[in-house]
Amino acid sequence: MLVSPRHIQIILILFGFVFLVSLIQFRPSIRSQFQYYTTSTGASSATEKTSDHNDQTLLSISPSFDPSSPFTRRHVAVATSVGHSEVYGPLAWTINTVMTKHPRQAPASVKIYSGEPGFLSLLKRIGMLPKDIMRPRDQLSKDIRSTTLYEDDMGAMIDLVVLGTCELDMERFGPDLLKAWDERPHNKKFAMVCGVHNGQTTGWFKHISEWSRRGSFRVMPISDHVINYFHSMFNTWADSKDPAQRLALYEYIKVDAYYSVSDFTNFPLRPKTYQADVPCSAVLQGNYEQGRRDYERVFADLSRLLREDAKGWGYKWSADGRKYVTDSSAPNPPFVLHLIGKGKITVPAELRDVVVMDISLDTVPFYELFQAMDIVVPAFSEGGGYLTRQASSTVHTAVMNHVPLLATRAIFEAYPYLTSEGTILRPFALSEMEAIGLLRGAKVTAQRAEVSNGRSKSSISFDDLASTSASPGIPPKLAEDVKRMLSQGWKRSDEGFDRLKHEIWEKNENFVGRLLRDL
Repeated sequence: MLVSPRHIQIILILFGFVFLVSLIQFRPSIRSQFQYYTTSTGASSATEKTSDHNDQTLLSISPSFDPSSPFTRRHVAVATSVGHSEVYGPLAWTINTVMTKHPRQAPASVKIYSGEPGFLSLLKRIGMLPKDIMRPRDQLSKDIRSTTLYEDDMGAMIDLVVLGTCELDMERFGPDLLKAWDERPHNKKFAMVCGVHNGQTTGWFKHISEWSRRGSFRVMPISDHVINYFHSMFNTWADSKDPAQRLALYEYIKVDAYYSVSDFTNFPLRPKTYQADVPCSAVLQGNYEQGRRDYERVFADLSRLLREDAKGWGYKWSADGRKYVTDSSAPNPPFVLHLIGKGKITVPAELRDVVVMDISLDTVPFYELFQAMDIVVPAFSEGGGYLTRQASSTVHTAVMNHVPLLATRAIFEAYPYLTSEGTILRPFALSEMEAIGLLRGAKVTAQRAEVSNGRSKSSISFDDLASTSASPGIPPKLAEDVKRMLSQGWKRSDEGFDRLKHEIWEKNENFVGRLLRDL
C-alpha cells in the first residue's frame, strides 16, 4: 500500500505534538514557563482561568489514585522542635481535610507535637484546625511506641511522622524515631516525611542514609525549585563510586512539594480599600539580613528615584531635616515601604519618613498589616538561594493574604503554582522600585552599567513610554513588557486570588492523598 505525502505530513505532525507534550511534562522549567504564558496575557477573566486550569490538568504528572481507596497511613504525627508553624499548620489542616472528605474503612487522625505558637492558635480560632489537635512535643517518644493511643482503633499505632523542619528536627527527634522504627514488627513500620526549607543547611544530611536504606523516607519541600535541588543531590549521591553510597538507595527517595497556603476566609480577609489608583504601600517581609534580601539595593534605588521625581512618590526634599517629607501638593498620596521582620538594619536617614520598620509583630498584627499592603516586594539577594535551593515564606504569605507579588519570570519558574491572578510581572531590566515608580506614574530612569567596554553608566528613560506608541531609546522587547505590565495594572481581585488558592489547595490535597497511600 502506498503512503501519500499528505499522510506522512499528518503522521509527522502528530509525532511532533506527542513529543512536545512529553517534553513539557518532564521538564519543570519548561512546564512553568508554559503555564505562565497561558495565564499572563490579557485580562484575568474566569474564562481564561478555566482554560488555564484545563491546561495544567493536562500537564499533571502526579500518580493517579482512586479517592475512595483506603489509606495506607491512617494516624499521622506532625512534630517539630522549632518554628515554621506557617508550614506544618496548614499541612495538618490539609491532612485533616483529606481524611474528613474521602471515604475510609477505618478511623484516621492527625496530631501536632509542638508548642503552640500564635499562628497555630489563630488557625484553631478560625476553624482550620481542631481544638484538640495539639500534643506535648516530648510526648512523641512515648506515643510512637504506644498501641493504645486511639480508643476507636485499638491496637493501631502512629504510622506516619512528618517533621516540620528537618534541618533541625532530625537532630532532635531522628535518633529516637529510628530506634522506635527498628523496634516495631515488620507490619507496624511507620513512614518518615522530612519537611525541608532549603538545601544549604546540611548538618542533618548524615541521618538520611539510615532512613533511605529502610525505604521509609520522603522529602517534602514547599517549592518546586527546592524539589529540583534535592532530586539533583540524591541522584549525584546515588551515582557515587562508593558502594556504600550507592546502596543507601538515594534514587528511590520521593520528593514532593506542599504549598503552605492557609485558608484565611474566617480571619477575616477585609475588603481591599485603596488610598488611590496608584500603589501607596509595599511590604518587604523577612529577617533583616542583607544576605537574604537586598535591602541596600532597594534603599539605593528608592533614594535615586526620589531625587529624580520626589513629587511622583508623594514627597519633597526638606533641607532642614535632610530627608524626604510628605508633599501635600503631590497628585497622589505618599508611598510607604514597610519592612516586616526582626533583627537590625540601617535605613538611610533621608528615607526615615518613607521606610517604616515593623519589628517582631505578633501574629494577628502581622497579618492585619500585611493584608493592608498594595504590593509585596521579594527583593531576593543574589546569594540567598531563594530561586535555587531555598523556599521563601514571602511567596505563600502574599497569596493567602491577597496581596500581589511583584515577580519576575525566574520567580514563576521557581514557584510555578503562581499565576497572573496573584502577581505583577516585571521585566528583569526593571528593579522593584523602578516598577513601582512606573505604576505610580513617576519619572523613572533605569540605570545600566557598560562594564564590558569600560564606559561609565548609561541609562534608559521611561518618561514617554505610556504616552507614545514608539519608545525611543528603549529596546522593543523591553518596551513591550513594560507596557504590558502597565496595562494590566497592579490591583488583583479577591475572586482571582480565591481561584488561585483553590488550585493550590487541590494540588495539596492530591499530594496528601498520595502521601496517605504511600504513592
